[in-house]
Amino acid sequence: MVAVPYSIVIPVYNEERRLPKNAETIFQFFAGVEGGAEIIFVNDGSTDGTAQLLGEYQKKYSCRVVSYAVNRGKGYAVRQGAFAATGQWVIFFDVDLATPLTVFNDLVGSLSASDAVVIGSRRMPTSQIKRAESRVRTLLGHSFTKISNLLVPGVTDFTCGFKCFSAAAAKIIFPRARIDRWGFDTELLYIARVHKLLVREIPVEWVHDTDSRVRVGQAIVSTLGELVRMAWYRVRGLYR
Repeated sequence: MVAVPYSIVIPVYNEERRLPKNAETIFQFFAGVEGGAEIIFVNDGSTDGTAQLLGEYQKKYSCRVVSYAVNRGKGYAVRQGAFAATGQWVIFFDVDLATPLTVFNDLVGSLSASDAVVIGSRRMPTSQIKRAESRVRTLLGHSFTKISNLLVPGVTDFTCGFKCFSAAAAKIIFPRARIDRWGFDTELLYIARVHKLLVREIPVEWVHDTDSRVRVGQAIVSTLGELVRMAWYRVRGLYR
């Protein structure tokens, strides 16, 4: 079996409102990708009409759905999607398309065989912020980055919802990941650093979704504890 070039992992939780707006855009875009792409939705224990919508998409389009009954968190959902992926590159992003799909073209145009992890960053000089977050959220976001830099120096943006992993890197990183919620982005990059995998950032265009459910202040508090757990996991050798 020949792997497709790209596995697209999209975690969803109670997205019956946003899915109809963006799913068609996603399917149409990736239908035109050279070599093909598999689209994997991960239903993270949704309690609304998300599962029904995904079932309809499966009948209409060539996509896969990973689903389970209890909400486990975005980190857990992304891992399940990565485990199901068969592509040479595993890419995940959010269904709100805050990072537009045109960034995929920029990513593909820059990929090389030496790449292991490539992530979008809103804080590079050539990044374009079409709709910014509030000043408070921006300040808290910078604080999140500074805290995460304690374990992963040099990365400018941990939580931009656009990340790409080579199949080889994915096989190293995702089976070792343990953080299910707020700090999972940081953990993925931390494991990459532990295994000396190069993390490369690319600029993105980004539009803040005013319907975002992320509570940045709560995320920072939670991530502090998770960073301690990550350091302890490494001491115990669990990332090896």
